[in-house]
Amino acid sequence: MTDRIEIRNTRVARVSALCTRALLLAYSVAAFAACGNYDGGSNDNGIVAGPSSTQSASNVGPDREEMIEAFEANTFELLRGYCAECHAGDGPGFPDIASAEADIAFDAVMDYQKVNLVVPETSRLVRRLLSDLHYCWDDCGLDGQAMHASIEAWAEAVDFGGGGTDVSDGVSSQIRQFSDGIEDTSDERFRGRRIAFWDFKEGIGEVAHDSSGVAPLMDLQLEGTRWMSNYGIEIVEGKATATPATSRKLYDRIANPSGGTQEYSVEAWVIPANTSQDGPARIVSYSKGTGNRNFTLGQTLYNYDYRNRSLSPPIDNNGSPTLVTRDGDADLQATLQHVVVTFDQYRGRRIFVDGVFTDDMDEQGPGRLWNWNEDYTFLLGNETTNNRLWLGKLQLVAIYEVVLSQAQITQNFNAGVGKKVLLRFDLSEWLSVGSYIEFVVSEIDDYSYLFCEPTLVSTSPGGLRVRNLRVAVNGIVPVSGQAFRTLDTVYTGGEQRLSRQCSVVAKSLGVDDDEFRIEFEILGGFQNLIVEIPIQQPPPSDELADPLPTEGLRNFERANATMSRVTGVDPNTPAVRDTFDEIQAQLPGGFDLRTFTSANQVGVAKLALEYCDQLVDSPTLRDGFFDTSPAFAFGSPATVAFGTPADRDRVIGPIHDRMLGNAIASQPDFVDVQAELDALIDQLTLGCDAASCGSDRTRTIVKALCASVLSSAGVLVH
Repeated sequence: MTDRIEIRNTRVARVSALCTRALLLAYSVAAFAACGNYDGGSNDNGIVAGPSSTQSASNVGPDREEMIEAFEANTFELLRGYCAECHAGDGPGFPDIASAEADIAFDAVMDYQKVNLVVPETSRLVRRLLSDLHYCWDDCGLDGQAMHASIEAWAEAVDFGGGGTDVSDGVSSQIRQFSDGIEDTSDERFRGRRIAFWDFKEGIGEVAHDSSGVAPLMDLQLEGTRWMSNYGIEIVEGKATATPATSRKLYDRIANPSGGTQEYSVEAWVIPANTSQDGPARIVSYSKGTGNRNFTLGQTLYNYDYRNRSLSPPIDNNGSPTLVTRDGDADLQATLQHVVVTFDQYRGRRIFVDGVFTDDMDEQGPGRLWNWNEDYTFLLGNETTNNRLWLGKLQLVAIYEVVLSQAQITQNFNAGVGKKVLLRFDLSEWLSVGSYIEFVVSEIDDYSYLFCEPTLVSTSPGGLRVRNLRVAVNGIVPVSGQAFRTLDTVYTGGEQRLSRQCSVVAKSLGVDDDEFRIEFEILGGFQNLIVEIPIQQPPPSDELADPLPTEGLRNFERANATMSRVTGVDPNTPAVRDTFDEIQAQLPGGFDLRTFTSANQVGVAKLALEYCDQLVDSPTLRDGFFDTSPAFAFGSPATVAFGTPADRDRVIGPIHDRMLGNAIASQPDFVDVQAELDALIDQLTLGCDAASCGSDRTRTIVKALCASVLSSAGVLVH
């Protein structure tokens, strides 16, 4: 675990702001305090001030009082009405965007870039409702529209035209746009033993080409997808599908008993649309329908799911039981993530997220892949039956016929993804002619850019101090996401990388129109004094929210897997699978006990009854489950079969022991269960005689006893 933490901390240096994406999806004007006047003379440190301070420059937008007044008359009312329970200072939410004090709420909204007054529909307050479905008060669509309208009214009230703190007179670079950059085509990835590869650079058409060079090429037919400007596809309502004939390559290279490697890796850069998808929703799959697959990488809420078919005895034709990332880790997030799943004959299945092994161990272990089906189809974003849609974006997918090592996974994570450009900003005004600072810039998503690895090049003498770099967008310096503001180093000459970090910069007008500028607090002999805006500190972690229950709820997939395991009934039995597919949406979707509803209980009961029906009607399964001596009299009338307490215990005992377990402190003991099931038997045999309640009635009563326990909290709660 220590190694994992160290690796996580290391990768933060490269994508330091990705985990705070929620703060960066939209931004607007940031009001800075005046910092005094400078006349170009030397200060006490011998540093010459620039022509004027960035923060003392004239603000071309409305003043603070006008902004607060317009905010209070519009957006503030919605925030106070519907967000105050969490975001008013004494709740678990952060920051205090719904504080009772309008100026405090205004500062929180502005400083943490929750609105975009230039393009209101991209405001984080709007997207939080429309995209994330975050604590909507009525209907998320209507609520998002109301928030959008309030921000538009706010902008109109102050005649906001994109004004903000003008940095043009500070110590700053020339203005550049994304299109001014030179694309970085260097490939720093590990490519060995790669047998299928899609980087989605086509940008047009209905085919994504397999560029691995390994025949046959598995070109993907696109339907219901959109191309991304940053290389990638967005799954909207369809899928991307190879043909069974070209998909056969995966079987031949990996699973074929004659020459297959019996190991493989699947790599993908993904942006899940939300964390409410389940099924599991199919991200990458090599399968046929919902019940048969060779492998699948999927999503269930905050979890990545990994199924793999093998000859390991517990593994069925659906690749289950599923390897699922730990609930408490919430490894899956609705942001750009690098995901790798591997399988080999030593450790079985493993999952890596952003270069780090998730520590989820495959209890089933390895097994030969000889039972893979060579006729299955490889596809992205859905199942072949079109009923396991995954919504999100894919920027790269690769298949390897070997297991990637930790070093190779780290190498590919560090290589990044998408279109990257080298964006150069001229600094000749401040340093020697031809001096510039260069960044590796890419688009993260529809809302933000990533500025990485600032590198200074100059013929000026070494020994220049460089401090506090900030990226301005359209003349505005956002408060959040400025990873280089802590930079304070000495330039020694030549080509020098100033930082290994990356800074997330929010989009405003879009990739075709946004203009960037680099601002410095100190650059060589010039200074531009910056007064930091106080950053609101979050409350202590133990005050963020009520503690979650120590017990969890098995969600729909785990409930299904548990029922299969304890009864011995194959979940792919047609009647069971059909019932599960029919009532899946009625089963629990999450793990929090507080979300359990009466509709969930009805769904669980239906599924439990189907499993018990299959169990009792199968002589083989029934004899293996109810293995008492003497055996229970399934062929006798109910009055005979349940005639004595000993007869009844031949059914009640196995049900308790196999479904609830023995000597488990958190589970009901046998005596309590016996009393409840005895009462149920009495009720179901009331008025029975040998003629009216024959052996069919006996089996029906056993099914009822089985289902009552199988659908109980003793099975569902863990």
